[in-house]
Amino acid sequence: MGETESRKKREMSSGRHDRPDLRKHPRFRIEDAKTEMYLKGFLAKIGLNRKNEARVAVNLSEGGLLVITQSKLNPGAKVHLRIEMEKFKDVIEAEGEVRWCYASAKDASDFYAGVEFVKLAQENVSRINQMRAWFTSPEFKQKSATRRRLADPELMK
Repeated sequence: MGETESRKKREMSSGRHDRPDLRKHPRFRIEDAKTEMYLKGFLAKIGLNRKNEARVAVNLSEGGLLVITQSKLNPGAKVHLRIEMEKFKDVIEAEGEVRWCYASAKDASDFYAGVEFVKLAQENVSRINQMRAWFTSPEFKQKSATRRRLADPELMK
């Protein structure tokens, strides 16, 4: 077996696959974002059954976001999203569609949902680009690491 075949076999057995990432936009992790997500539909339109399904946004891109939800959502469900970032004193409001939703392996009461934005306004694309610049900056990474160390006494030992 040649070196290339051996490497491919190791990658397959370790769970890594040589498949392309289908995302058009790179994701970035976000913190401290107030996230609201409401299912769209007739009942929500008249004010009934209007429940914030979002617990917390995990990551974001111009294409959509990964969000932890209160309950299992059906793929194809239409949603209205509101993401508020205090640092930017700005809000992103957008329509989206649930692409997938799975139960968390760590906590059965949490679900992870991938939501694709539908017709994201250009001003929201600009806001997301500003957020990406901050959340991927060395300054933010340093502040985040310090905050995690201070929050976890085990790391201080």
